[in-house]
Amino acid sequence: MNNPLITVLMPVFNAEKYLSESIDSILNQSLNEFEFIIIDDASTDLSVQIINSYTDRRIRFIQNQTNLGISASLNKGIEMASAELIARMDADDISHIERLQKQYDFFIANPDYALLSSRVQVILPDKTPVRVDHFKNRYYYYNLNFICWIYHSSVMYKRSAVIDVGKYSQFYSEDFDLWWKISRKYKIHHMQEVLLDYRITAESLSHVTKKEEYEIAQHKQVLRNIHYYTGKDYQLTYSEIECYRHNFEPLLQKNTTTAVLQCIKKLKYISKRILYKENINLDKKGVEEAFEYKKEFIISFYAENLKGIRRFLFYIQTGYFLTFFIRIRDAILRRLFKINLSDDEIESA
Repeated sequence: MNNPLITVLMPVFNAEKYLSESIDSILNQSLNEFEFIIIDDASTDLSVQIINSYTDRRIRFIQNQTNLGISASLNKGIEMASAELIARMDADDISHIERLQKQYDFFIANPDYALLSSRVQVILPDKTPVRVDHFKNRYYYYNLNFICWIYHSSVMYKRSAVIDVGKYSQFYSEDFDLWWKISRKYKIHHMQEVLLDYRITAESLSHVTKKEEYEIAQHKQVLRNIHYYTGKDYQLTYSEIECYRHNFEPLLQKNTTTAVLQCIKKLKYISKRILYKENINLDKKGVEEAFEYKKEFIISFYAENLKGIRRFLFYIQTGYFLTFFIRIRDAILRRLFKINLSDDEIESA
């Protein structure tokens, strides 16, 4: 196809179960001026036959002779892409019919941005809805240092920006690494509209088959991200980094509030360093709000795992003693009314 507006890039590996549904969701887009690069990474199931059953002229089908992995396959597709705008797509997800049009329109209206994601609806294999994550756009820059909020197949990005930062360079957690690198140099944005159904399956690399490898990679990336602001000599324990990733179990196992307080103290310092580092995406108020939200989330989690006087003292130590009394009041009101009152109803009770 000559001069497509968008390149859609889909890597495929043994994805026969949901592949047709994913391909159809792209081919039926309201915006149809795109090329669709599908790269099969040496599948051993019926994926190749399924892809070959399509005759749509927009499809460019590439077959790897050996299994290269997702990063190498994506980098191959990026090099081959005819369009500057590349929309990522996975072989088990479903793009909503106006996804490409709405993301393309955003880039036309905002040419200074290089990366755009959207909300997704998480679904089970049978398409049963699980949740929609309501992440605040102004928190993205801050939180990308600790957690990958961006769903890979919801993204559209500029080819030139991805090439400029070195493309995909990690074997595991390749997307988290790329988003962070792009956000160092280019503007990023998150659309608040749901434009994709993200399917959790038994074959999901990051959730199931390679979960440990992805966890190790993300742990190292978070430490790298923090050291970007603090310098490499800044000391952090394994449990502290995991706490910032919202894996609280290692710190909880220490069974001491001192470790939690030290973790929060370090987070405050890291957040200040983030505020002082110039960046095109830096929104100081957003960073401050995101830090307070993250701090309160950590405090609330650990408080729930303490009992009696230990919980009370912990709230005093963290400066959240008023929260302690509010929680007691709420519990009493719920018990008195014997129903599950909402927060608004409790406020008016």
